[in-house]
Amino acid sequence: MEKYSENFIKEILAAEKIELIGRQDAVFAKFSDIVAADRDSISFCKYRDERGQRLLEATHAAVVVCPREVTLPQREDILFVVVDNPRLCFARLVAAANPDKSEHKIHKTAVIGENCQIGRVSIGAYAVIGDNVLLGDGSIIFPNVVIDDNVVIGRGSVIKSHTTIGQKGFGFEFDKDGIPFAIPHIGSVVIGDNVEIGAHNTIARGALKNTIVSDYVKTDDHVHIAHNVRVGKRTVITACAEISGSVAIGDDCHLGPNCSIMNGIALGDRALVGLGAVVIRAVPDDAVVAGNPARIIKKNEQ
Repeated sequence: MEKYSENFIKEILAAEKIELIGRQDAVFAKFSDIVAADRDSISFCKYRDERGQRLLEATHAAVVVCPREVTLPQREDILFVVVDNPRLCFARLVAAANPDKSEHKIHKTAVIGENCQIGRVSIGAYAVIGDNVLLGDGSIIFPNVVIDDNVVIGRGSVIKSHTTIGQKGFGFEFDKDGIPFAIPHIGSVVIGDNVEIGAHNTIARGALKNTIVSDYVKTDDHVHIAHNVRVGKRTVITACAEISGSVAIGDDCHLGPNCSIMNGIALGDRALVGLGAVVIRAVPDDAVVAGNPARIIKKNEQ
């Protein structure tokens, strides 16, 4: 079992402002929850109040990454790594100790259409890629993904299993007899760089213009993004969120689990939509909305 020391921490967190307090010769071999940690473990504490202090007093970890604001106990058996964002720094350490070793290869059962531009990517078993699709370098397509014709996916993006991208959106018009006529959807889907799309997502192609998912967007499992939607950079969309047609979502937004956004609504930059909220009106920049119908409850101070 490989062991890591203070030097590993300094190297990986070289860009962060860190302060090392306590046992300078501490080593660790595994990454653990702070409650379950043992003397071979590194863990992290995110709490900045008395909860954090109690966890630090009780833990058996050898090393703990913790926030500057928490009061450290008088313990010489632990190395405290004091940082601004302990969860992020801990994640960087985990990633460095567990590098991605996946090979860039296309599984023999994957189906790829004509005139595609496929970079150095991974495509899993039984994935289906339509015609004229562009996949940027470093992207990973999990097994059983379906990507329809003309979709563009940028560099370093991840599409998880059973997700469907680029099929026709839900749009009908009715004739004089009330018979629904399917409106053709001739747009496509454009996904940016370093995007992660969760499992069981559906992203519909646009009717006349493209559905757009911008750089660094992250979606959880079971998310629906309808036709003509535009999602701004770095926005996070959590499980079971439903985004109706022609919604415009700004940069750096957060959409809570099971929320619904009515068609045509605009969400400003840094908006936060609460769990289960039903948004039927435009949301301004920096607003936090919750409820059904959703109402502004405060300004987003983050």
